[in-house]
Amino acid sequence: MQWLLYPLAVLAGLSNPVQSASNAGLNKTLGQVVLAALVIYGVALAGLLACAPFLGVSLRGVGGKLAEAPWWAWVGGLCNLCFVLTAALCTQKIGSAMFTVTVACSAVVLSIVLDRFGVMGLEEHPITWMRLLGGAMAVGGIALVSLS
Repeated sequence: MQWLLYPLAVLAGLSNPVQSASNAGLNKTLGQVVLAALVIYGVALAGLLACAPFLGVSLRGVGGKLAEAPWWAWVGGLCNLCFVLTAALCTQKIGSAMFTVTVACSAVVLSIVLDRFGVMGLEEHPITWMRLLGGAMAVGGIALVSLS
C-alpha cells in the first residue's frame, strides 16, 4: 500500500497551482484577502467534516493527544494560512507558473536543510551532491520561468 503514497503526492502537487489560481480568483471576486481565506477554510472544513465518517475519525482522547504535541507541531496551520493568503494575493499578479516554481524552489531548499538536521522530528538525511544539484536546478528553473 505504500506505493499509493506516491500518486497521492503527485495529486497534491497537481492541486497546488489549481489551489493558488482558485484562491486568487476568489480574492479578486471578493476584493478582501481575509474574507477569501475565511471562505477557503470554510469550504475545507465542510469537506473535512463530510469525509470524517468515511475515514473512521474518532474525537475520543484528542484533547490529551493535542496537549502532548510539541510546540512546532502547531506551526503547520499558520504555514498553510501564510500560503493561502500569499497565493490569493500574488498568483494573478506574478502568474501561476512563477508563483508555483517559487514556492516549489523554496520548499526544496528548506527541505534539504530540514532533512540535514532532522528538524521537527524528521529523520536526518545528509546533504549530498545530488541533493545540492537538485536544489540548484530548482533555483535555475525559477530563472528560466521568469525569463519567459
